[in-house]
Amino acid sequence: WNNSQVKSTVEQDVSDADIISTVQFNHDGEFLATGDKGGRVVIFQKDLGAKGEYSVYSTFQSHEPQFDYLKSIEIEEKINEIQWLKRQNNNLFLLSTNDKVIKLWKVSERRYKLDGFNLYDEY
Repeated sequence: WNNSQVKSTVEQDVSDADIISTVQFNHDGEFLATGDKGGRVVIFQKDLGAKGEYSVYSTFQSHEPQFDYLKSIEIEEKINEIQWLKRQNNNLFLLSTNDKVIKLWKVSERRYKLDGFNLYDEY
């Protein structure tokens, strides 16, 4: 195993927002989700050819910093927990939470048909 708590190489400067705060595999181990202190979620998919290796499947900003006016405190964007929901179809569902808000995410693939574009060279 070769692991790191940040999503960068050792030579790069690491900001506090890049430090991984949670890691969670889905139920069958095909996907791995990581959350960091910057509020980002990165989903990795298991490579079919390589044994035990994962590649980036999707990345998105889950949480932003907020201010709780009732308690007069700032809510960090840090992801505290990620929980996968059992797969019912081709879509992936996961929950992510910071100190105050729980969000439900649907991750899916879409195929787009190019229409009205000239896709051939005109030489």
